[in-house]
Amino acid sequence: MILTLDPSLHKPLYAQIRDQIRERIVTGAVKVGERLVPSRELAKRLGVHRTTVGNAYADLQAEGLIEGTVGRGTFVSPFAATLTIQPGRRATNDLFWDSYFPPKDRDDSLGRLMASIHEPGVISFAAAHGSDELTPLELVRRATDAVLRREGGSLLQYGSSDGYPPLKRYLQARMRRDGIAVEPDELLITNGCQQSLDLVRRSLVSPGDAVVSENPTYTGLWNIFDAPGIRLIGAPVTGDGMDLDFLSAVLAQTKVKLILASPNFQNPTGRSMPLAARQRLLELAKKFQVPVVEDDVYGALAFNGRELPPLKSLDTAAASRRVIERLTAAKQRADLHTNLLGQAVLEELGRRGWLDKHIRRLKKLYEHKLAILSQALERHFPPEVKVNRPDGGMAVWVELPAGMDAGELLVKARDRHVLFAPSRYFYFQNARHNAFRLCFTTVSDDRIVGGVRVLGGLLGEEVRRLGAGKRRKPVSPEVALV
Repeated sequence: MILTLDPSLHKPLYAQIRDQIRERIVTGAVKVGERLVPSRELAKRLGVHRTTVGNAYADLQAEGLIEGTVGRGTFVSPFAATLTIQPGRRATNDLFWDSYFPPKDRDDSLGRLMASIHEPGVISFAAAHGSDELTPLELVRRATDAVLRREGGSLLQYGSSDGYPPLKRYLQARMRRDGIAVEPDELLITNGCQQSLDLVRRSLVSPGDAVVSENPTYTGLWNIFDAPGIRLIGAPVTGDGMDLDFLSAVLAQTKVKLILASPNFQNPTGRSMPLAARQRLLELAKKFQVPVVEDDVYGALAFNGRELPPLKSLDTAAASRRVIERLTAAKQRADLHTNLLGQAVLEELGRRGWLDKHIRRLKKLYEHKLAILSQALERHFPPEVKVNRPDGGMAVWVELPAGMDAGELLVKARDRHVLFAPSRYFYFQNARHNAFRLCFTTVSDDRIVGGVRVLGGLLGEEVRRLGAGKRRKPVSPEVALV
C-alpha cells in the first residue's frame, strides 16, 4: 500500500493517511481481513511520528473500517464489506455537491485547523477562546441550584424573545457603571456576539448596501457580512485601530449603511483605539449619519486598569427602540429565545458578585500568560519579526518580514505539533500573508515557552534563507540554461 503525504496541504498529516487508507478500503483495493502495516513501520516509511499514524488508525477503527487484535495486528474489518463500492465510483460525489456551495464556503481549511487543536501533543495558539483553567464550576453549580429552587421548572420553558427580565435589569446596572445610560427595553439578549452580528445584518442591511469593517477582522464577522449583494469595504488597521483617514474618504465618496468597529483589543491584531480616535470615529458617524456597530467582547479584559470607555458611553445618540424591536423580531424567526436557564444562572452569578470576581481572576491569569509569552518571544524570535504586545485581550499579532508566508510556516510548525492562525484567515480583501495571530489564554506556561521556541527556530531558518537569497548574485538566464 503506497501512501503519499503533501505537507503543503492545509490538512493534518494524520488525516491524509486516514483518508487514503479509507479510500483503498472502500474501493476494495484493500480487502476484508487484510492486515495493515504496523503503525511503527508505516510511520518510519512515511517519515512521521508514530502518533500521527496511530491517530489515523484510531479514526478508521472508530468508523468500523479496521479492527485491532493484541499480538496479531490491525486488519480490515468485515463491516468494511458493506461499504465497498466498485472501483471508479464514489459513495459521495464531492464535485457535484461543491457546485452547490458558494465559492467562499468551499475552503474549509480553517475548520480543519481548528479540528487539529485537539490532537494529542499539539501546542495550539490557534483558537481565541477563554481558558477553562479557572472555570468556576462550583459557583455555577450553586447558582444553578439557587435559580432552580427559586423558579423551578419555569426556567425550562420558553422565555421572552428579548431576554430574561432580571438579567436585563442586571445588565442595565452594569452598563451604567461604564457610563452607558440604557433602559431594559433597549436591550436584547442573544446567544452571543455571532448571533448579534447576524441579526444586525439580517435586520438592517439589504442587497446593494455598503458596510465598512476593519480588515483584518474576526473571521466570523466577515463571514456574516460577506453576503450576496452586500459591498463589504475593508478599512486598514493601524497602531490606533481602524484607519480613520481611510474611513473618512470612504464616507465622503460612498453611501455607507453601517460601520463595524472593535475599539478594544481588536481581533486579530490586538490594537485598541485611543480616546481621541474613538471620539473622531463618532464625529465621522454623526457627520455622515452612519450607525456604528460596536463589537466590544474583549473590553473587560484590559490589564493594569487601562480600561478605555466603550464607544457607546461617548455617544450622544441612542439606538431607537424601533431598531431593538426589529432585531427582536429577527431573533424570534431564528430561535425564538435565548436559553432561559442559562440567562438565570448568569444573572445569579452577576448579582452575587461572582462574575466580577471571575473576570478579575481571568485578567490576572491572562496578564501572567502574556508576560510569559512576551519573554519567550523576545528570547526566541529573530529581531526581524515584529510583535504587537496588547494591554489586554487574548492574542498577540506577529508581523513577518516581506517575503515570508505564514501559511508555509504553519505547515512546518504543524509537523512539529505547534499551531497558530495565519493572517490570510482574517482578511476579506487584499489578503496579507506575512503575519499570524498567537492566542495565549489556553496554553500552559511551559507549553507557551516550548511552542515559541519551535516557532523561533523555524523563523530563524527562514530569515537566514531570505538573507542568503538577497546576498546571492543573480544568475543570467543565458548562464542558467547552460
